[in-house]
Amino acid sequence: MGVKENNQEICENTLQPVETKPVSVLGQLKDMMNQDRIKEKFKEVLGKKAPQFMASVTNAVSGSAQLKKCPASSIIGAAFVAATFDLPIDPNLGFAAIVPYNESVYNKATRTWDKVPRAQFQMMYKGFIQLAIRSGEYERMNYAVVYEDELLGYNPITGEIKFVTDFSKCTQRASGDKSKIYGYYAWFRLKSGYSHELYMSTADVDNHARTYSQAYRYDLNNNKKSSKWTTDFEAMALKTVIKLLLSKWGILSVDMQNAIRDDQKVFDEDGNGDYLDNPKDVPELEEVPDVFASEENQDITEVE
Repeated sequence: MGVKENNQEICENTLQPVETKPVSVLGQLKDMMNQDRIKEKFKEVLGKKAPQFMASVTNAVSGSAQLKKCPASSIIGAAFVAATFDLPIDPNLGFAAIVPYNESVYNKATRTWDKVPRAQFQMMYKGFIQLAIRSGEYERMNYAVVYEDELLGYNPITGEIKFVTDFSKCTQRASGDKSKIYGYYAWFRLKSGYSHELYMSTADVDNHARTYSQAYRYDLNNNKKSSKWTTDFEAMALKTVIKLLLSKWGILSVDMQNAIRDDQKVFDEDGNGDYLDNPKDVPELEEVPDVFASEENQDITEVE
C-alpha cells in the first residue's frame, strides 16, 4: 500500500464519528463547581468555608438518585441560597435542604404535560430558629408537638392556649403514639420582654398544607407519598407554626425576611428564582385543549 493510500486510510479512520456518553448531572455539577465564576460567588458569601460547603453540595447530590435527575443549574442555584444564609444543606440536620421536585410543563409538540425535575431550595424549621437566634433579638424560643392529654383548651379567636400544669400525669407523649398528636406549638420571648405563642391543631395544619401545597393535594388525591408533607408531616407542621409565628409577630432580621421570601423557590445559577409548589401566577397557554381536565396535570410533585 502506497503512502497516499495510507494517508487516506488514516484520515478516514480519524474522521470516524466517536461515540460520546452524555455527561451525568453529577458530572455537570462538578464541572460547574470548578468554574472560577461559581467558585467566586460562593467565596463571596462563605469566605474560607466555601470549599467545604461546595463539597457538601456534591456529596448531597451523589447520595440522592432524585437530585441526579435535576438540572445542575437548579442545584447550584438552591445551594447558593442556602450559602447566603450560612446554613448546612444536610436534611438530616433540619436547617435547610435541596429538594427535588417535578414541575409540570406543557409540551406543545405532544400536547401533553411533561414532568420536568427541578431542584428546590427549602428552609427547614431549625433554619428559621437559627436565623432568629443570630438576629440577637430573641431571649428564648421553643417549639413542641402537643398531645391530646396535654391540652386543656384553645381559643382560636383570642389565641389563648391552656395546657395542663402537671405533665407527669400525661402518658401519650411517652407512649409515642402519633395518632394522639393534637397539634403543634411555638413560642418566643424577645429581649425586650415581649412574648408570643402560636398553636395550630393538626386539622389547622392539614388545611394549611392543602391550601398552599399542590404537591400535598396531589398526594392525597392520588394516594401517593412523594411530598414532604406526606413523608414527614411532623417536620413540615413544626416549620409551618414556627414560620407563621415569626413572620406575624416576631422581629425579622434581613436574613429572616429573605428566608421567608425564598423558601421553596427554584433558583438558577444566576440567582433568578420562582415558585414551583403553589405558584402565584399561572401563565396563559396558547392552543391547549382542555388542559385542566385532569387535576394531575396541574400538580407539582416531589421526584419519586
